[in-house]
Amino acid sequence: MPLTKKAERLTMSVEEAAAELGICSKNVYTLTHRADFPALRIGNRVRISREGLRAWVKANINNGGMKS
Repeated sequence: MPLTKKAERLTMSVEEAAAELGICSKNVYTLTHRADFPALRIGNRVRISREGLRAWVKANINNGGMKS
């Protein structure tokens, strides 16, 4: 039987997003209040779209950085 690749989740926690971005969780929580940041709320949890985060980073690199 062939080994299957573990499915990547569509979203990540704030802590996971912070690790991916190389910043602290507090800064990611601040980013979640921006309209252009790919965060969603599910109940009391804040989740970050993996695909959306990649696109957001690319858009901000092309725009010369992000502004708070």
